[in-house]
Amino acid sequence: MPAEVALGAQGHSESHPPHPPPGSQHLLITLDDERSGKRIGDAEVVIEVTDPHGRVEKKPLLHTQAGGFPDYSELFRFGWPGEYSIRGIITPQPSAKPVETRFIVNHTM
Repeated sequence: MPAEVALGAQGHSESHPPHPPPGSQHLLITLDDERSGKRIGDAEVVIEVTDPHGRVEKKPLLHTQAGGFPDYSELFRFGWPGEYSIRGIITPQPSAKPVETRFIVNHTM
């Protein structure tokens, strides 16, 4: 979602800059334990965004929260329309093997 919209939410406005760069999008991930269904708030999450021109932006996500539930988020620049490749690397615990996920976002301006 556009960064300007996300920064209006309690729990995220405090974690991100008040004036994000133009074209910024707010990427947010939530993690739940498969067995218990409880929200996971102590993992390490890194996101790598590849834009339509092949430029890569990689950042660890911040530990944030919305409505009292932990999540992970960060701002990424989506500067033009097209296909953005998103790669997530999630390490649930320091000694655990990372889990990787990928998805595509077709961004329109």
